[in-house]
Amino acid sequence: MCRLLFLYCLLMHNSLATELDFGIPGGEPVKKVDEVLAELREEPYDLELLLSFGTSSKGSAGHLAISVREDDKETVYSANFYANPSDEYKDRYTDSLIPAIDKKEYIYSQVSKLSEKAEFGLDYGEIFKRSLIGIRISGVDEIQKKGIHAFYKTVNKDYSEKARDTYYHKGQIIYNYMKLNCAKLVAQGMKYGAGYDRVKVRGNHLLAQLPGSKYIFSHTPTATTFNILKTLSRYHTKFSVVLYKKFEDSRFYDQELQMQFRELPNRFPSFKSLDFFNGSTAYESFDNLRAMHLLYHLGQYSLIIDGPTQELRIERSVEPKSYQQAMKLASEEAYSKSKNLLRRVFRSMGIKITSGNDNSDLY
Repeated sequence: MCRLLFLYCLLMHNSLATELDFGIPGGEPVKKVDEVLAELREEPYDLELLLSFGTSSKGSAGHLAISVREDDKETVYSANFYANPSDEYKDRYTDSLIPAIDKKEYIYSQVSKLSEKAEFGLDYGEIFKRSLIGIRISGVDEIQKKGIHAFYKTVNKDYSEKARDTYYHKGQIIYNYMKLNCAKLVAQGMKYGAGYDRVKVRGNHLLAQLPGSKYIFSHTPTATTFNILKTLSRYHTKFSVVLYKKFEDSRFYDQELQMQFRELPNRFPSFKSLDFFNGSTAYESFDNLRAMHLLYHLGQYSLIIDGPTQELRIERSVEPKSYQQAMKLASEEAYSKSKNLLRRVFRSMGIKITSGNDNSDLY
């Protein structure tokens, strides 16, 4: 009897240890990742914009990266928040402004090949910190993809050489939350690398050097994504969306935020609007609602990590609508939800007069 009890306790201990070791650096790997990602690659797509949810209870900007696909290889370019010569970041990974990371590692890995100083939840293992929306883009040719690779190599070279005032940016080539952030670097990759001249890149002129102008000309991930989709839709490109759902039970403790990943908010990143500045959880502005509905109607797959088995699986698979259909529906639905004129006047004053919308179904 004692022996059976001992074996039972040992099994329970090992099971608990495995569970607690999952979702932290060096933890047990996610199972069936290769099979699921291979299944998704059976369909043609060339690029993927990776829009990360916000983790702040205040204005939630989120994060934006771009993945370039070549057959079975997918390389993510993600701006390095710590790529700044400040002494504050001397113990962080600062070797490059835009690291090139394998997509599987960027989303699902608990081990980084980039550096021992790489940031868990930012440079690798993003899914343990927050959800991501992958906007897959079809119709980009090989020359354009090579152009994106080349552009980011140029940016990293300029960063390492402490260059400033280049053709793509006024000022020093370092990460800056307002002036040269993740969203702007993705827009620049599409404009200067892939050659989509109509993609808007803000802040590359003299007005952007005026005091206070950075708040006007800064890029936010959702607004930048929206602009890229609108621009590329003119080139007969096709889009589909994959929702990579956050693993909800990571016990990894973030020293800077002073909480575990599982405790962080998982918020759709907002436009630079009232919702961005006042920290609203409802995202009531027309642009935010339209963005969520657009991505919902472009949705094709939803992926989730099953907690007990630690396996990645496809939770949902549907046929996405065309961009034109999705935009029409999104505009109509956003308009119907964005209240009447009086409400919008009150909102412009930062006053809520009814309870917020629950948009969790669109996640």
